[in-house]
Amino acid sequence: MKADQRGLVAPRVDPDSTAWWDALAAGSLTVPACSSCGRTWFPPAPSCPHCGCPYEGTLRDTPGRGRIYSWIVVHRAYDPAFKEDVPYTIVVVDLDDGPRIVGRLFGVRHDDVKADLPVQAGRYEVSGQPLLGFGPATAR
Repeated sequence: MKADQRGLVAPRVDPDSTAWWDALAAGSLTVPACSSCGRTWFPPAPSCPHCGCPYEGTLRDTPGRGRIYSWIVVHRAYDPAFKEDVPYTIVVVDLDDGPRIVGRLFGVRHDDVKADLPVQAGRYEVSGQPLLGFGPATAR
């Protein structure tokens, strides 16, 4: 995924999310999976939000296809790192095979974003930091 933006606020990587960030850096999109109930969620957390069992670090690969649930077009840079990026779109996506996940949207005009628009997750980098973004889904 190609990103033309310049802004970066480095993510806070904690013990629960380290494996997820490592997988993303290696080019894999994953979601945490519960070893007890089998359900997935995002973002990584210390326990399963569905059944409450402690998270054991299990990640499940996902193809990253989904549909936009909600979005916001950011018109004001609340951090100076993003002053050259505005306007940009952040989307909340319901993955076809898993949880709801958040990322930046590329390749779709702001006026063309709508609920239920099919998108595909992808990895992009800013200053060497791997990040999660979304673009238009291609036909299957």
